[in-house]
Amino acid sequence: VAPNLELKSTFYDRKRLALSASAGFLTGTILQTDNSKVRYFLMPISLAASVRINSDVSVHLGTRFTAVTGGANAQSGGDQIEGGLVIDFMQLWGMAEWRLSRVVAFTFTLRWVPYVSDAIVNGSLGGTNPTADLRLAVNTDEFKNAFAVVPGFVFSWERANIRLGVGYSSFFVEGFFLALPGEVLHNISPEFDVFVRF
Repeated sequence: VAPNLELKSTFYDRKRLALSASAGFLTGTILQTDNSKVRYFLMPISLAASVRINSDVSVHLGTRFTAVTGGANAQSGGDQIEGGLVIDFMQLWGMAEWRLSRVVAFTFTLRWVPYVSDAIVNGSLGGTNPTADLRLAVNTDEFKNAFAVVPGFVFSWERANIRLGVGYSSFFVEGFFLALPGEVLHNISPEFDVFVRF
């Protein structure tokens, strides 16, 4: 279970242009088989603009900044190992939407990561005398300039939307607001989202 919250506001919506902003957080703990724990906390902040070209075609543009912090602790023999991680992502995206019917729309999405900070790792090793501290800067070049080109379809009903798509290059993990290198899924970039309105 990963508790999360996102607040979104459309602060401008007139004629053919709509502007919105959102912010939220996602947090959780991953338990490993050796009883070690990995904790994470993500805070995404987004801005988006939508332009209605006509009744069937619209264009959506946006940017998202995600701050990621994490921590871990583990027991190895008589040593207690603790550490923390900090990394920031910025993502730009654009989507063209062509409504084919009241229910079905074709979409074409571009995603790009122009900025990823180096991952800063702080850690300590207990059980030694004295306790050993470390600080590392991990290179994140494989994440920089990650991109994806994803055609797909959106199905819209009164209480639910489903988005399906398959594209090329990096995999953008929508629920976690992050991107993974294309090699992870052999440069296949799937998209699957379900939205339910109550």
